[in-house]
Amino acid sequence: MTAGVVRRLPVPVADRLRGPATAPPRSRRRRGHDALLHVLSRGGIPAGVRTFSLRDNRQLSFVNAESLVLHQLYWFGEQGWEPQLLPWWRRFCGRSSAVLELGANVGYFTVQGAKAAPGARYIAVEPYPASARVCRANLALNRVESVELVNAAAVAGSGLPAVELQVPADQLATPTVAFIGAGSELPEPMRRHVTQAVSVPAVDVRSLLSGIDLLKLDVEGQEHALLAAGREHLRTRRPTVFVEVLPGTVRLRRLLADLCREDGFHCYVPRADALLRLELPDLLGTPLLDRYGCQDVIVSAESLS
Repeated sequence: MTAGVVRRLPVPVADRLRGPATAPPRSRRRRGHDALLHVLSRGGIPAGVRTFSLRDNRQLSFVNAESLVLHQLYWFGEQGWEPQLLPWWRRFCGRSSAVLELGANVGYFTVQGAKAAPGARYIAVEPYPASARVCRANLALNRVESVELVNAAAVAGSGLPAVELQVPADQLATPTVAFIGAGSELPEPMRRHVTQAVSVPAVDVRSLLSGIDLLKLDVEGQEHALLAAGREHLRTRRPTVFVEVLPGTVRLRRLLADLCREDGFHCYVPRADALLRLELPDLLGTPLLDRYGCQDVIVSAESLS
């Protein structure tokens, strides 16, 4: 029902609703407006919208597609998708010479990162074909020409020409969850109701790492495998790593702890205005989203706090 209402919503009305908030942050009017936007965001984007600018960053535009990421961006702007992580991603991209993003999805962080680092070599990897097409469209819309977009699944090893992505029933358009089943640490609730398997090309992650000094991984439970495959690069090149740490990712947490204990890295949780250093007990066992409101950590050989 909500989707039917939102898709018929006149674009000028939607633009007024999603415009910059004018009421004080804790006022009743502001809370009511935010609650309305949360309801509308569940309905997607009005059908009359072909492309849209972010309400709080008019320099960036994105296409209308069936994507949870894009729906959130349409209604909430930069506050709609991982707002704690975004300023740090832009900051680290701006100081990097070679960036590798594994799991680009529809290209939101790709556009943001490439705009912040116009002179950097930037490789973005996205395995799901529909998501890669939307990512390419968003790069073109924002006149980003520095990104090499690889439509393949990064894997830990050579010799695999292709792998199968498992896609849940509610994720068939441009999924935020499409995963390789073998060896995945994706939490069980996120693996339910798979109704489609899509064969996609595979690329050995080690073939992508040469010269990389900034690495981002959001690969639905394969983070531990890809980081383990690139461990030698981590030891020698010592890139900064942005990585999603989901609940139950025991192998990933142990690997990150080993990087801190054995290779001199430090682990941080991004906040809007600061980086909080994670001690090993928290890294190994704390539910990050519950405690810090964020599921990503930044792993760096520098002392950043």
